[in-house]
Amino acid sequence: MTGKTTRYALELNGHSADELKRSIEVAAKAGKRPPAAPVVDLSVEIKNTSDKPVTIWVSGDPVVLALTLKGKGALNVAPTLAFTEEFRNPTGVEIPAGKTHTIPVKSLVSGYRGAAHWAYWIEAGEYELTATLKTGVKPAPKGAKDANDGFGAVTLTSTPLKLTVEAKK
Repeated sequence: MTGKTTRYALELNGHSADELKRSIEVAAKAGKRPPAAPVVDLSVEIKNTSDKPVTIWVSGDPVVLALTLKGKGALNVAPTLAFTEEFRNPTGVEIPAGKTHTIPVKSLVSGYRGAAHWAYWIEAGEYELTATLKTGVKPAPKGAKDANDGFGAVTLTSTPLKLTVEAKK
């Protein structure tokens, strides 16, 4: 995980930290869309460290990018949201040997279909953000669970990215 910007302003939209936390938790439990999550300018880079090209799924229902925020004022919620039942087939991209594929991250909303997990910072301070990508890779790595058509199911986890959230001046 990398960031063009790793410093962000604390935006509570006129609420106290306790009020914002309460409104996020109430919305999540009620099956309603929570307040907007922080906007970020980050990316997840997937590097092919092998000496041959690989194909990796980057979209579709089997692909889940989850962002987990840790820190004193971190709040991670999984709102009870409804999703349509149709299965969205995975689509892949080929990554040549030694090259990378970048997935932009514009907010701290992630998870199933990019909407099942919401992360917030509710106070100024230091945070760590980790990305976990459940996907498929072809050719299937040794020991990977079969995901059909020569793909193997894998989970990739980033090293934590340090973020600083500053109180507005």
